[in-house]
Amino acid sequence: MIVGVILFGGKGTRFSKAFPKQFLKFNGRTLMEHTVEKFLLDCFDFLVVVSNRDYINKSVEVLKNFEKKIYIIEGGKTREYSTFNAIKFLENKIDLNDIVLIHDGARPFVNKDIIEKNIENAKKFGATVTAIPSENTIAVVESDFILSVPKRESIFIIQTPQTFKYGVLKDSFSKFSNRLDNFTDDGSVVLASGYKVSITEGNKKNIKITTVEDLHLMGVDKIVGG
Repeated sequence: MIVGVILFGGKGTRFSKAFPKQFLKFNGRTLMEHTVEKFLLDCFDFLVVVSNRDYINKSVEVLKNFEKKIYIIEGGKTREYSTFNAIKFLENKIDLNDIVLIHDGARPFVNKDIIEKNIENAKKFGATVTAIPSENTIAVVESDFILSVPKRESIFIIQTPQTFKYGVLKDSFSKFSNRLDNFTDDGSVVLASGYKVSITEGNKKNIKITTVEDLHLMGVDKIVGG
């Protein structure tokens, strides 16, 4: 089986104080719809949408017309606890060797090629994250002073999807179940658990939408709030 997990657990209120960004409309649909529709592929047996508890009913309403089987569950206090909620939800629904693809709901411009390559690499290696090479020099800084400057060719910008065999994901998150606040993405939890994590090539358009300006940069002119 292959399962897609899409995270909308945050409130994302930089756009509007009234409601989270996933319900803003552009090009005739909400950001949530734009993202979820990218996963309406035959390869997915079902999807799990993780929502802030205050917006579960709204999410159900927005996604009700999609024909794909979609479960909507409550998120956690942080991104990684939201992922952990999805992992626990999947227990007894899928096998340890099944594939779980995890994606930020605020990345609506992901494409089919990235998704399919993630699945392929997860089957092959057990764990993979989407990433692009850094075009900038990165410095490690402490107390306003540079400690080191890693070689640019070894620096990658991490994106999503991040995709794993379910057994790898379950084992990793169980080990750190009380310390998930220390992590900001799924791949780092898996890496800290001792697994090797491969890279799947992403692209620059697969950005995370955090402000209105991000949508404008992607050529979106009209954004409708509520």
